[in-house]
Amino acid sequence: MRYPRDDPGHDRVATVDIETTATDPDAGELVSVGVGIHDRGDPLTDATYETFHRRGDGEAALVARAMSRLDDAGVDRLVTYNGAEFDLPFLTDRLDRLGATVDWPPVTEPPAHLDLFLDRKERAEREGSKWPTLEACLEAYGHAPATTRWRGAPLTNGRFGEELGPAYLRTLGTETGGRFRERLTEVMDHYLTGDLEATLALFYADVGVDVTGRYLGTETNFD
Repeated sequence: MRYPRDDPGHDRVATVDIETTATDPDAGELVSVGVGIHDRGDPLTDATYETFHRRGDGEAALVARAMSRLDDAGVDRLVTYNGAEFDLPFLTDRLDRLGATVDWPPVTEPPAHLDLFLDRKERAEREGSKWPTLEACLEAYGHAPATTRWRGAPLTNGRFGEELGPAYLRTLGTETGGRFRERLTEVMDHYLTGDLEATLALFYADVGVDVTGRYLGTETNFD
């Protein structure tokens, strides 16, 4: 679904994406957070992507590391795809369950935070159609999303939550899991980075800016 919108002309744009073992914070837990930063004067291929994964210090420390990076980046616009109704609330709910607090960067609040999904969701409901996926929205603009293939099949949010995320978490705190954890981290890095670039590319497509990405239209295979 295309959704043309006015270009606000922000100088530095960020995006955030999370990966979890389940979409319900009562049943799932946080595994990874990705943060992408792009300066408008640079090509999208120069955007920086940082991935933060669970370590032995737990979920709250992971959120704190990612939010500290976002806060230090000096961005004036945050764009997400379903971040307002899923990503950020999931983080808040997990922190509440852990009895932890983290300082949220001001850019996570409207109007600095623009969720590219909300307008599309409202339109889809008015039209009686399915909610559009990030991939479908990109394809509407002629962009092909990046594909991460893991163990012979494309990695999806469902497979991440059911297979990859739990496999990674099982390696934490074990002396023998280091090599396997490194291999899984490579897969998670690629998957998260692809989603981060896709969200930035969709934002620019919405505001009428033509961009070329490093990962868009590529496929990478992992064993």
